[in-house]
Amino acid sequence: MKTLADPDASSVNLSVLTPISIHDLNGLSSHCDGGPDRRAYPEEFQVFEIVGRVTFVAHEDDRDYHIAVQDLDDSSSSVVTELADTMCSGAAMSPHLATLRSVEGMFASILNGASPTSLVGSTVRMRGVGFYDFDHGQRGRSKNCIELHPIVFISR
Repeated sequence: MKTLADPDASSVNLSVLTPISIHDLNGLSSHCDGGPDRRAYPEEFQVFEIVGRVTFVAHEDDRDYHIAVQDLDDSSSSVVTELADTMCSGAAMSPHLATLRSVEGMFASILNGASPTSLVGSTVRMRGVGFYDFDHGQRGRSKNCIELHPIVFISR
């Protein structure tokens, strides 16, 4: 699911956007139990567009970039977003591989040679597919465990 390579990935229409504040994204139904290993909730078939302030960036062991983003008007509301590594086998099988590769280019462009942590404090616009993860202490985790994973657009 996290790389849009799951059986339901073709049901996610990347061109239909749901603009939403991070505060309102945190207000959606909570699903912190991990749920099934497939898309089970309507939000997991949607692309959300947010604008927020980057509070944390980390290159994880799975080579994804974990980017925590905070609501501009409500510092108690944040969300984890993930930039998928297109070299992983799941992403390579995704029907949306071209989009995932395009986002890697967008990320490199906004970094302009700087370290990914240089984004901390920056305001970004992102689009990503809703994904409910279980609570495992993620930095920047939303109140309801929704993430935007994978990111399908990013700009500064």
